[in-house]
Amino acid sequence: MERYYSNTLCRGLKLLYFQADPSKFAEGVQLLEKATADEEPHAFYFLARCYGWGDGNVQVNERKAKKLSKRGIELGSSLCVLGADRMDILKGDIKNAMTGTLKDAYDDVMAMAEGGEPMAQYAIGLFYFWGDMLLNFQMPSKEDFLKCEKENAAQALKWFRLSAAQGCLPSFRNAFNSVRNGVNGVTKDLEEALRFAENMDGKVDMRDYYHSFILEYQGLKRYADAIRWCERGVQDGVSVCAVDLGLVYLYGDRGAKEDYAKALQLFHMAAGAGDEYGSYNAGRCYYHGWGCTADYNEAFRLFDQAFRGGHQHARWYLAQCYFWGRGTLVNYEMAVQMMNRLINENQNYPKELMGYCCLYGQGIPADMVRGKRLLEEAAQENSGHAWMFLGDMYDKGTGVAQDIAMAVSCYQKAADKKIAGASEALSRYKKSLLGKWKRC
Repeated sequence: MERYYSNTLCRGLKLLYFQADPSKFAEGVQLLEKATADEEPHAFYFLARCYGWGDGNVQVNERKAKKLSKRGIELGSSLCVLGADRMDILKGDIKNAMTGTLKDAYDDVMAMAEGGEPMAQYAIGLFYFWGDMLLNFQMPSKEDFLKCEKENAAQALKWFRLSAAQGCLPSFRNAFNSVRNGVNGVTKDLEEALRFAENMDGKVDMRDYYHSFILEYQGLKRYADAIRWCERGVQDGVSVCAVDLGLVYLYGDRGAKEDYAKALQLFHMAAGAGDEYGSYNAGRCYYHGWGCTADYNEAFRLFDQAFRGGHQHARWYLAQCYFWGRGTLVNYEMAVQMMNRLINENQNYPKELMGYCCLYGQGIPADMVRGKRLLEEAAQENSGHAWMFLGDMYDKGTGVAQDIAMAVSCYQKAADKKIAGASEALSRYKKSLLGKWKRC
């Protein structure tokens, strides 16, 4: 890069495109801004990318992207021309700022790419990958379209891989994901994508992709490879990998024996790094007593932490905590609020708890019809508490005709699932000589 860009711009690019720590992006953007203030032509392309595509976690601002692209083109940046074409803004006064043609700009960037400049290689890869070559220069017939698309995909992959080998993260992303998923004419080949990723180890900062590697290797049942990347991630401080490895030990079905204590240790590690999945899974351990003594107070704290961090399914457990008063005071309104959010997002929720709340008007206006329906649905889904609540409903005649035989049947199913209070409820009944159930 040093052959083509100033030291300031090179430093900025390395922080934005050649490492994965987002805390360093702001400094990279500042260096790009300094390079544009110095009127460095190609700097305008990279800063325009930030505002046009959100590179560096910059808030997208199309107006700024257009202004930067135009100025870069006026200063002679061929990268700005290709970038404006990619952003579909190469028109009007921006196009009029060009002193040459699109082909001239392409040839200039290609010369940079052939000279080994990784960001130019990335730009050429994009030109082939997204069809700009196809639509601007080749314009094939309908019969030749698929052939051209496949040939262009191969060219895009070639340039992405050359760029990635020099550490360019977005080039690695496109090379890996295009083969992994089979997009834009690239043949899908997960094994090949993973081989490529392994070959890039040590050349590209792939921390953002460790989790993907783990999931793909697990899907292929290559558990040793998945665990290797889990451990690598833990070593490199990637919190999601600590969660991944914790789940391996929690379930004991992904290449390692079940070890709740190790799982909890790893979940704590991730939670300490601010990972909401770490908090959620550590909360589950304390809630159920996996690898520790059950502690509802700690479980509630961790579920609340996970929820505040963005883990939406933590609401399922928070609903349980608020309903039963586990780690917090009983609060039916909060339990209903958590369940309603899950319902609104079409996520799984504890129907038996919502059914109870509807049946008795706890935290929500009473709706006995809905309550009965939800309890019946939950019971059919093997919820022991749903059977217990249905037993109470028939026992007391809440919203239905009192039916002792139905109450006994429901209590029996709850007792089979070892629900607290079910056996005691059954002891209140006995069969008459005629075989009918009655109260003792």
